[in-house]
Amino acid sequence: MRTFFPAALLASCCARAAGSQLQVALQGLVDDLSQKYGYAMQLAWKSNSEDFAVSAGHDPVTGRAVTSEDTFAFGSGTKPYTAVLVMKLASEGLVELDKPAAQYVDGILKQMNGTSMVGLFGAKASDVTVGHLLRMQSGLADFDVPGFDDALLKKGSSAHSPMEFLHAAASQSPAFLCDPGQCTSYTSTNYVLAGFVALGAKGQSDWTALDQAQIFPQPADAKYQRCRFADQGRLNSSLSVAGAAGSFLHRTQIFSQDASILGWTCGNLVAPASSAAEFFYDFLLAKRIIPEAMVDKMKDFRPLNVGWAKGTIQYGTGLMIQQASWNASYPPELDSWGSYVGHGGDTYGFLSESGVLSQFNASFSAIANQEYSGTFVKNVMVCNMIKLAAKILLGQDVFLKCGLRPFHSTLVV
Repeated sequence: MRTFFPAALLASCCARAAGSQLQVALQGLVDDLSQKYGYAMQLAWKSNSEDFAVSAGHDPVTGRAVTSEDTFAFGSGTKPYTAVLVMKLASEGLVELDKPAAQYVDGILKQMNGTSMVGLFGAKASDVTVGHLLRMQSGLADFDVPGFDDALLKKGSSAHSPMEFLHAAASQSPAFLCDPGQCTSYTSTNYVLAGFVALGAKGQSDWTALDQAQIFPQPADAKYQRCRFADQGRLNSSLSVAGAAGSFLHRTQIFSQDASILGWTCGNLVAPASSAAEFFYDFLLAKRIIPEAMVDKMKDFRPLNVGWAKGTIQYGTGLMIQQASWNASYPPELDSWGSYVGHGGDTYGFLSESGVLSQFNASFSAIANQEYSGTFVKNVMVCNMIKLAAKILLGQDVFLKCGLRPFHSTLVV
């Protein structure tokens, strides 16, 4: 098993294609990782002085080399876009964050399925506000459990309504992990409901008509034009690189299924990494997506304290503070080496991480076409990216423990 250190990796990159020193080093990183693990991947970086993307690997369907223009599925990396959409509507006076979510959602649920939030989840649902949904504080159970995920993929060629995801969440016992507002617990159920909030605020009822791209600056530049929010039709109409779901022994190719398996507003972004890096730069650094006051509100972070990732992630409004290194303290602290503000994604066949790094005043996005090595993008790609950037841009050797799992000595990638 090979070990890489920034100096050695930099030396191996010196003969590669022309580009900035950081771009050349990151191209070397993804080349080496793709050769070792066999994944296709992209990594994008944007700052005041640099704007580039690198790629490596091959599309499993065609065998062609992947480029920086190819599109991957971002999974829960969609959630910041959905949060920004609702916050944009709030800035326009169409949504109030402290109002019950049912005020915006129930009319649509009744029309689609003859039900309501209380009808689905019980009396506590009347106390769930829009803000609770966006901040992961509703207390609602998650539909994202193996039984539902596996069954959905087996029927992947069929179209699926967001109502299926809500019914799956409502079938969990208990339906609430805590009273609304009394815990911070990650659940994708919140972001399906947030999509209905956005729909209801616009007076719409057809979930396929929601314009998720309305958040992008206009006129949209070329990077935003490559973003797709895939909710119907075949995935490969927007997805250009196939993914692999399952395990090392049994894999399912993700490419020709119906796009509705992605879960609508909780996970349907399909884009190149460069588009995600552009979005986070415009959103959190340039602050030209929504008003700065709204951005600041979204950065009120609380540690997840119930359920998945308890104590290891801080959650704001559609934003996470995450840590890429195994040798860090938890919950992760902003501005510590290895930490970043953004969001991760783990969907059928793909892993993603996107966000901003305060030490560099830069945004990034990293993605790979597999989801069975669950820590690969965060703890291997992003962790080593940060080490290389610190060495090249700041002249600092930072000690981050990068790898698929904790190791006591060398950094294994």
